[in-house]
This record gives sequence, C-alpha cells and structure tokens, in this order.
Amino acid sequence: MDSVIVSIINGFTSVYAATVVYSIIGFRATERYDACFNTNILTLMNGFDLPEGSVTQDNFLEMQQACNNTDPVAFAQLAFQTCDMNSFLSEGVEGTGLAFIVFTEAITKMPVSPLWSVLFFIMLFCLGLSSMFGNMEGVVVPLQDLNIVPKKWPKELLTGLICLGTYLLAIIFTLNSGQYWLSLLDGYAGSIPLLVIAFCEMFAVVYVYGVDRFNRDIEFMIGHKPNIFWQIMWRVVSPLLMLVIFLFFFVVKVNEELSYSVWDPAYEDFPKSQKVAYPGWVYGVVVVVAGMPCLAIPAFAAYRLIRDQCWGRGDRQELVGAMSTISVNGDLKH
Repeated sequence: MDSVIVSIINGFTSVYAATVVYSIIGFRATERYDACFNTNILTLMNGFDLPEGSVTQDNFLEMQQACNNTDPVAFAQLAFQTCDMNSFLSEGVEGTGLAFIVFTEAITKMPVSPLWSVLFFIMLFCLGLSSMFGNMEGVVVPLQDLNIVPKKWPKELLTGLICLGTYLLAIIFTLNSGQYWLSLLDGYAGSIPLLVIAFCEMFAVVYVYGVDRFNRDIEFMIGHKPNIFWQIMWRVVSPLLMLVIFLFFFVVKVNEELSYSVWDPAYEDFPKSQKVAYPGWVYGVVVVVAGMPCLAIPAFAAYRLIRDQCWGRGDRQELVGAMSTISVNGDLKH
C-alpha cells in the first residue's frame, strides 16, 4: 500500500511540475511573441508615418499589404522580424537553458519578480542538495559494502573525500568550454549507461537471482505474493521494453552527428543559437564516458567468476553461485 501511495504522489508531483514548467515556458514565449509583433508594428508606423494606434496585431497583415501597394520601394527597405510562436517555445527549453535562460527571463517579467526570483533559486538549491544526497549514498555505500575502503574510515571522512574529488572534477565546467562539456556529458553519460544498468538490474533479478525467489522475499516482507500483473511485467514486459528502448536509442545516437549550441554574433539568426559540429576526437570521449559505466558490470562479473574459480567459493559464496545453472522460472540447479 505504501508503494502505491508513493507512486500516486510521484505522479501528481510530475503533473504539477509539468504544469508549472510549461506554463512558464508559454508565458515567456507569449511575451517574446508580443514584443516581436510590437517591434514590427513600430517599424511599419515609423516607415510610413502612420498615426499611433492605427496598426494592431489584428490588422497588421492588411496594413502591410496596403503600405506595400502604396510605396513598394519604401516598404522593401523596412526590416521586419520573424515572429514565430513555435520558435519562441522551442528556444532554450532543454538542459541548463531551461533553468538559467527560460525561467529567469520569464520571472523578470512577472509581478513581484524579486520574490519569485529568490524562491526559484532557493528551489534549485534544494533540488541540487536532495539530488546530491542520493548520488553520494549511491557511491559511499557500495564502497563500504564491498570493502574497497578500510572499515576504520569514518563515513564522514569518506563522504568528504568523494565530495572533494567530484568538486575538483567539476572545475572543468567552470572553464570557457564548460557549457559544452556539460552538454556532452549530460547527453551521453546519463543516457545510455542508465538504460544498460536498468536492463541489467531487471535481468539479474528476474533471470539470475530468480523471480520466484524474489516473490518469496516480497511475500516475507508484505505477507502475500505479487499478483499475475507484476509477474508478467517483471518476467517479460519490462525487460523487453527496456531492451527495445535501448536499441532504438542507441541506433539514433550512433547515426546522429555530434553538435553543440553556440551564441555567435556573426550568425545570421543571432541571438538564436547556432549548431556547430564537435571535433572528431570528441567521439572518443563519448565512447569512454558512455562505455565505462556499461563495461563495469560485465568486468566485475568476470572478476568475481575468476576469483571464485581460482580461490574457491568458501565463505565468499553469494546467493547465486558461479556454477549455478540459471533457469527462466528462477529455480537454481547445482
């Protein structure tokens, strides 16, 4: 029941967050669209000495046509901006641009903007802290459980050393090229590895540890076995969906050209960002960044298999031994 409540709360939270985010994006796009239209109206009025208020958004196209018919030469010399709502909606709505460009620009135009600005960046700070708590636990706990670090080390010391190391690594993001490194790592370090890890986790639980043993564990905790819906999801649907998503995503990423966005004053559509291709050596960085987390799983599995074979299993035998035969229904045959 608790898991159902948590899922429902997470669902409503996602809907609420999406409503707020897209409302702010729409507000910013509408403001920019109106400003663009007003600039074009002012250009037309100044070019033909039209009285103030004679041109509005409703009759702008008719007035343009009338002015063009009156004096085509003067009309051709006027520089009108392209006001496209879809373009305004899509500009800067991904990555860091969403938080530090779209939101900040929209907040400055809201009533009581200083208050909203303070609340917004406090929210970002809290979100960053909450994310770091989970990230640090995901690094510290495995290091302690696998006895990679001495047990006598206090957890506070280990956490501090890891924070210091990640801080030093993150200095690269403060350089002039930091935004491009961030976009590269955000696009590849957190996409393919997560799909591979999620698929391996599901496969290991269902087909290595055994879904029947997993069901008994859940029955021990909640008092009854999961129903047929969860059996179908765990055994077939979820692993198959993850595999299909990974294959399609991998094919798309392999076939697309690596590019990044730059703000170049010499670009003809400036201040819009320009797409520029990464240099060739970046492909090697992508392979390392996306490949190392994925290769860690089979590498560690091979290490444990070799260690168990060479040193004997003894008291290091896990729940599933290296010589166990895996079956689809989760039963282990020795």
